[in-house]
Amino acid sequence: MNIIHDIKNWWWSIDKWILFSTILLLLIGLMLTLSGSSKIEYKYNYPNGYLFNKQILFVFISLLVILTSSMLSIKNLIFFSISTFFMFLILSFVPLFQQEIKGASRWIKFLSFSIQPSEFLKPTFIIMSALLLSRYKKKEDYSFLFNFSLFLLFGLVLFLQPDFGMFVLFFLTWFSQLILVGLSFKLMSLIILCGSLIFIISFFIHDHVRFRILNYFNSDVGDNYQINKAIESFANGGFFGTGLGGGFFSKKLPDVHSDFIFALAGEELGFVFLCFIIFLYIMLFYRVVISMVYEKNLFVFLSASSLILILILQCMINISSAANLVPTKGMTLPFLSYGGSSLLSCSLIIGFLLALTKKN
Repeated sequence: MNIIHDIKNWWWSIDKWILFSTILLLLIGLMLTLSGSSKIEYKYNYPNGYLFNKQILFVFISLLVILTSSMLSIKNLIFFSISTFFMFLILSFVPLFQQEIKGASRWIKFLSFSIQPSEFLKPTFIIMSALLLSRYKKKEDYSFLFNFSLFLLFGLVLFLQPDFGMFVLFFLTWFSQLILVGLSFKLMSLIILCGSLIFIISFFIHDHVRFRILNYFNSDVGDNYQINKAIESFANGGFFGTGLGGGFFSKKLPDVHSDFIFALAGEELGFVFLCFIIFLYIMLFYRVVISMVYEKNLFVFLSASSLILILILQCMINISSAANLVPTKGMTLPFLSYGGSSLLSCSLIIGFLLALTKKN
């Protein structure tokens, strides 16, 4: 009876708009993976339905992650985040000593799966950062210095892998936290300077960063095959799309099932359905914002605001890259793109948001 009572309390306390919007996005992602994975399976000699079956497993685990993490109390959420952060921070150094994949060392091979440890640092670092910043706001001790040191350590991992897109995402989210907490202008200026220096160093050290930026501003620098095919996919889809499985241009994209899945959706489902997908992301953002408007707990406010911000920023970067509005980043679209690490990481973000926005 206690279990039933706890489930009822959980059900009536969570934000169902956040939960159902996420489930809809997961189902759309499964639908697009089924359509876009056939060419990839043929290219790598995978059995028919191999990627789709793996994605179903990822979705099932993701739902379990959302449900279990949404039941955490604030105290348990903090403890879980701290322990998980340091565990995956250590694991993030392991890929640096392994073989590179597409010019980067980000994944750990486990059986037939690849794990990207840095993905799991997204939600856990935000919780730790919010905890340290809220402590600094109250006591003005060394909490900010410790927070800054953790960010530099994690930034070093992303710099060495290299994963410049992830670093930009983290820096923007962390900087937004600092704005929300109201740090002094002197500290903010110092952090802007550090971020600018890292950007300049990355531009000159990492060839792929320099290539993507130069290629964006000057199309003659390199190959624009993926961007051209993505734009042709949107144009061919029109308002209502060619129908699921009817994509032509998008199926020629090497990463159509992951980084460019928005282009696949644009061609097969059309502009109207793309607006519906964007509406679901906006709904997630809106529900968190209205929950935080009158929030008096600084830790909860910083955590929830930053978690939804990093999710929405990732969506904006992926969609903008596919539409050639920003340089390509190699970043997945939350809940739609194929990939276990990204899916589980985003699900953990949703679970944390449900836990933080629960009603008494």
